[in-house]
Amino acid sequence: MSAAVSGRKLYLLIAAGALILAYSMGVRQSMGLLVPDISQALSIPLPALSFSFAVQNLVWGAVAPVAGLMAERYGTVKVLLVGALLYGFGLIVSALSQSEALFFVGNALLIGLGTGATTFPLVLAAVGKRVSEKRRTLALGITSAGGSLGQFLYAMSLGFMGNSFDWSQSLLAFAGSTVVVLALAGLLKDQPASRKMSAPERLFDWQQIAAAMKVREYQLLNIGFFVCGFHIAFITVHLAGVVSFCGLPPQIAADSMALIGLVNIVGGILVGWAGDRWHKPWLLTLIYWLRACLIMALLLLPPTETLFYGFAVLMGALWLSTVPLTSGTVAQIFGPQQLASLFGIVMFSHQIGAFFGSWLSGLMFEWYGDWQAAMLISAGLGLLAAIVHLPITPQRLDAFRAVSD
Repeated sequence: MSAAVSGRKLYLLIAAGALILAYSMGVRQSMGLLVPDISQALSIPLPALSFSFAVQNLVWGAVAPVAGLMAERYGTVKVLLVGALLYGFGLIVSALSQSEALFFVGNALLIGLGTGATTFPLVLAAVGKRVSEKRRTLALGITSAGGSLGQFLYAMSLGFMGNSFDWSQSLLAFAGSTVVVLALAGLLKDQPASRKMSAPERLFDWQQIAAAMKVREYQLLNIGFFVCGFHIAFITVHLAGVVSFCGLPPQIAADSMALIGLVNIVGGILVGWAGDRWHKPWLLTLIYWLRACLIMALLLLPPTETLFYGFAVLMGALWLSTVPLTSGTVAQIFGPQQLASLFGIVMFSHQIGAFFGSWLSGLMFEWYGDWQAAMLISAGLGLLAAIVHLPITPQRLDAFRAVSD
């Protein structure tokens, strides 16, 4: 078990985790702004391009629990470094591709593998294991806010590069920023549970996973995070298309994504602070209900620049705020030592939702010629997620704490 840290070491740990997530999430969540340009340059229809991003999300989700288990066994740093190299190589392959097939390999497969090995489960577990329970959700919130900071910085950089860089050059510039992970991964060094794995020993402890999946609260968290993934993918992949469909300049999409990231830096930290003081699952209920309301507002109100910027500011307060609350709840139920693997499984559920949010939304636009059906489904799923967190009561979480103690 990694010893808790404080003072300067704690600040360095959180800063390193936040900056690694800034890269991992910032690149991924800003790439959707390039979808119209990529589609036109490579002659890839929107449903096919949506499917590429959908598979990326699915690969990311499938890799996350495996990467979490490997980090628990062999150490976080090794997994992060391999993931960063795959991520950077995937960006280069995507940028240099001249065909739909090669872009799929780079974007869907390599970036999917790299993201799964550099994102929330690994980073948050490395931080969560070394912070006391009283301060854990706040620390997770600050670290998670790094993903929002990255979204702001990368989306803004696309706006600045728009007149000078094409989509391919932008991806190459993103690939260069992989050095952030390579430079900072060492600060997340932890003590692996086991240095060696005996011959009959398996990477997956299926009994442990099966036992976790039987816990009702864990099942409900998986359902809620599925919805979160649907929302995030729909907005990150298709916001540029929604803005274009409304006849507005593409810069509005880039500015909106940057605003979402900027506001969520504060939102994620505040939610982390709130999660240390109030019941985390009921805060999740509030967040998902508010998301559903915002998506309905985007559907029903006249599409204007002000509407999109207002949507971005309010959605930004809720954007990745689900991450510290969900991961913190998983840690309350099972303890922080299993957080990388068990939150990795919840992340897989998130990415299954992201698969459908990306691919199905593109298909529905192709079928119906507008974004109404996708928005209605997104809002309906938001209400579902708000409801499923209600049965996770304080009494139930206190019972898990009593067992672990």
